[in-house]
This record gives sequence, C-alpha cells and structure tokens, in this order.
Amino acid sequence: MHEICEKDDVREFSRIYQPCIYSVVFVLGIVGNTLVLATYIYYRRIQSMTDVFLLNLALSDLFLLMTFPFIAINSVHGWIFGTAMCKLLQGMYTINFYSGFLFLTCISIDRYIMIVRATSARKLRLKAAYYSKIISVAVWIFSILLTIPQYVYSNSILREGVYLCRMIFPEDVTKTVKGLTNFAQVILGFVIPFLLMVFCYSIITKTLLVARNFGKHKALKVIIALVVVFLVFQLPYSVVMFLETTDFLWSRQMSCTESKQRDYAIIITSSLAFTRCCLNPVLYAFVGVKFRREVLLMMKSAGCRARSETLKHLEGHRTSKRYSSSTNMDTSSFTL
Repeated sequence: MHEICEKDDVREFSRIYQPCIYSVVFVLGIVGNTLVLATYIYYRRIQSMTDVFLLNLALSDLFLLMTFPFIAINSVHGWIFGTAMCKLLQGMYTINFYSGFLFLTCISIDRYIMIVRATSARKLRLKAAYYSKIISVAVWIFSILLTIPQYVYSNSILREGVYLCRMIFPEDVTKTVKGLTNFAQVILGFVIPFLLMVFCYSIITKTLLVARNFGKHKALKVIIALVVVFLVFQLPYSVVMFLETTDFLWSRQMSCTESKQRDYAIIITSSLAFTRCCLNPVLYAFVGVKFRREVLLMMKSAGCRARSETLKHLEGHRTSKRYSSSTNMDTSSFTL
C-alpha cells in the first residue's frame, strides 16, 4: 500500500521562492540583454561569426525571460492560462535550452578556428557573415525540431483542485517518449556541447601558452566566462533531470521524503539554470572592456540628448513668455 505524501510544504516553498527569484532575474536580464542588443545596433559593427552568435545568444535569453512572469504567477495561483499558452511557454523554454548551448558551442568552435587554425580562418573571413547567418538559422531550426514533443504533449491538467502545465504522454508510449525527451535534453543540450567546449578551449589554451600572446587572452575572457557560467548554472539541473529520468525508466519507488527532496532539487536547480540569463550581460560589463565603454558612451549620448531637449524646452518656454508678455500684459493675472 502506497503512503500518501502531503507536499504542502513544497508548494508553500515554491510560492515564496520562485516569484522572488524570477522577478529579480527578469528585471536584471531584460535590462542587461537589451543593453547588449543596443550596443550591437548603435555602436558595434558585427565583424565576426562570434558577434553573430553572441547576438543570437542575447535574443535566446530574452525569449526565455519573457516566460518568467507566467512561471511566477503559476507558482502562486497554478496554471491559469490554458493549454495553448502551456504548449507555447514549454516550447519557448526548450528552444532556449538547446539554442543557448548550441550557440555557445558555435562560439567555442569559431574561437578554435580563429586562433588554432588561423590560416583557414583568413580564407573564411570574407564569407564569415554569410556562414554565421546560415549556421544561426540552422541552430534555431534544429532547436525548434527538438521542441516538438513539448508542443505535442504539453497540456493544462487539473490536479488536487489546481491546474498544472505538464507534459502528458499517452500510456502506451509514456516511458519511451518521456525517457527519450529527457535524455535528449541532457545529452544534446549538455553532454555533447560540453565535450566540444572542453576540447576547443583546451587546444586554444595550449596554443596561447605556446604563442605567449596575452592580447588574445583578453579577447577570450568574455567567451570563457560565458561558457563557465553557463555550465556551472546548468549542470545541477542537468544532473537532476538525468537522475529523475533514470528513476522513472527503472520504475524506482521513492519514499515521501525522497520525493520531496527531488521536488526541492528541481525547483532550486531550474531557477539556478534560469539565472544565467541575467549573468551574461553582467559578465560583459565586468570582463568586456569594449562592452563597458560602449554602454558608457550610450548613457552619455542619452544624457546629452536629454539635456539638449530640456534646454530646447526651456528656451522655447522663455521665448513664449517673452512673446506673451509683449503682446498681452494682462494674461499673467489669469495664471497660477
């Protein structure tokens, strides 16, 4: 006989924890990633494949951030947005999950070619913009294709008086489809990109140490920091997903305490994985000297425009007052 596992404490923790975390990440992430896009639009020329991939990475993060208000509301009130929105938001998360790792992998490979295979890189430089656009489109299409199970099986269901947004599989394909879906997230979205990143950056590090070119070290700081943060913040969630999938496939029965611990782990590690969306711009600001300079220029130009508009407004106000006083001296008695 199965024991009844009450999870009111888990739900209460989620109601408090998730809205707080997602609200902070949403605000910081929107501001930070918008600054990244603005610097590319107004100040920085897209000169390399890495620029294109970093731009797409910022877009990917923004798409994910758009789902955060819905997740925060869901943690408090349950899923009140219906099945169509459930499918859409589940899909948006999964697309970002895959595309984020894939774009970081593309950045790693591009840096490998530019530094380790410099001769080949010179030949490709003229067509770099064309190739980067083709690769970016391919990444987005591949990520969308991997998201098909989320669009097909995600539904809004009623559980214990509360609607939840979950992937609901038919009974005859439950284990196979769910197992493949979860393993695809872990293997295609983490293991393979991680191995490629380790390979590329280990060879790059060896090449830089031999060349003793410290200027290239500075250029790599932002990229390496982005990859490390992505791995550190995504790894715990990938491990939890892997363990949950193996338990499911092996039909492992868990005690109530173990089930609660798994739920806490999913809540905390998933929010940790989301947090990286606001950390990428922070890394730009602290590590990337060029980005920091461009943000300061943008703020100065915005301040100059604001002062210019204010001076014009004041000058116009003075002119109108002089005109008013010279044409009709009595109008001042009717103003407050």
